Amino acid sequence: MDRVAISKRVRFEVFKRDSFACQYCGQRAPEVILNVDHVKPVAEGGTNDILNLITACATCNAGKGRYELADDAALSKQLNQMSVLNERRQQIEMMAEWRAELEKLDDTIYSMAEDAWLKAIEYSADLTESGQADLKKWTKLHGLEAVYAGISASSTSYLQREENRITIDSINHAFSMIPRVISVQKRSKDKPYLQRLFYARGILRNRLSYLNERSVMSLMEDAVSCGADPEKIIELCKEVRSWTQFRESIDEFIERQRQANDEPSE
Repeated sequence: MDRVAISKRVRFEVFKRDSFACQYCGQRAPEVILNVDHVKPVAEGGTNDILNLITACATCNAGKGRYELADDAALSKQLNQMSVLNERRQQIEMMAEWRAELEKLDDTIYSMAEDAWLKAIEYSADLTESGQADLKKWTKLHGLEAVYAGISASSTSYLQREENRITIDSINHAFSMIPRVISVQKRSKDKPYLQRLFYARGILRNRLSYLNERSVMSLMEDAVSCGADPEKIIELCKEVRSWTQFRESIDEFIERQRQANDEPSE
């Protein structure tokens, strides 16, 4: 099968897909010269389809180490060095173009996150430079989907109105809570009941004059692990009149369940 030259655009796409790193040894440009290698050789019917192409450093692609040229091959050696330098330059240009594309994508994703926030607060306030920096950081750290969900949950929970307008204080508070909400949502994927327990804690916060913030969640999680229904815990939160009463009720339930689990079956 005749070998068809791989275009610069295809080489760029392969390098970009493979993060400009040799897929055999892990070395990266521009420390090494990269080639595009065929997974299935051309001699065996391999094509230039991008799925049959892989990034390989020059050494791995050749399948041998470096070797010295003969003394009488100075011209060939010089031409080879020029070719290597030109290839290095092209790959650096490709990497610069790749980084520019990533930066452009980051800007687009941030703009989408900012639009979601402004829509949530009904365009009642603009983001400060500090707020923009925070939102960019959260988007890069957690991803656009998680930030979308965090904005939605935080605005629903914390935005308040006065005279049919969202208050500035509640906007600031809701924005500051976005990363915490995202963290809770991630934890809730592993513990689906966690959202209900946070809701239960919110009830206690509103009803009791004192609440032990350090132990309330661990107590409720212990109760759930022993078989308590989160909805029953929510009902308890609506009935108790003190932190002591709540703690004793939860402790009693956990103890009863542990004793029941320790009883030998007949």
